[in-house]
Amino acid sequence: MRARLLAGLLALSACAEMTRPPPPEPPVELAGGLVAQPLFAILDRAAADFDRGGGGLEGRPAETALAVARLEWLGGEARPGGRLSTLPDSYLFGLQRAVQEGRQALAIAPDARSETVVPALLAAARAVMRGDTAAARAALTGPDFRDTDRPVLSRLREPGPFPDAALAIPAIRDEAARLLAEGRTNRRVASEFIDAAITTPGLTGGVGR
Repeated sequence: MRARLLAGLLALSACAEMTRPPPPEPPVELAGGLVAQPLFAILDRAAADFDRGGGGLEGRPAETALAVARLEWLGGEARPGGRLSTLPDSYLFGLQRAVQEGRQALAIAPDARSETVVPALLAAARAVMRGDTAAARAALTGPDFRDTDRPVLSRLREPGPFPDAALAIPAIRDEAARLLAEGRTNRRVASEFIDAAITTPGLTGGVGR
């Protein structure tokens, strides 16, 4: 009886997982365009962003806004059901510290949600690219952002070092790839990988050409 009950509970759990809607697609800017595997594209770009502690971001306000937007998106994907939710706790802790680092650099409120912060950072990046400083300031103003004595553009031009992100992101990228190879990753990540293989020349013996 107990065995049947346990089997039923497991079946219900599997059914709930299958009916849970997948995480929404990320903004294409985070991955550098429309790609089949956005998670790994974003992890690659984030690793490049924060290489050498983010030293390459100094004096590049649009790139800084994009880099922190990637951190915020990755942090959101660590929540239950997200693409990174199956990572071991130590990696999730490292990602949390990296997100906090980005929030301190750009005066993002501790209780802000990635769903609202990411669009604001992307709007700021676009505004900086077109030279609209007023729009950039407006994008990073509101309940998700704290008032400080540093102007918005100053924070974007000189965000400071990102040692936690420099350590965490490459490690997370490697661990996510390892979990995928072992079949122990989030269902959404696995489906993206399969879709990419089906549509990529050279991986399927000609399918998709």
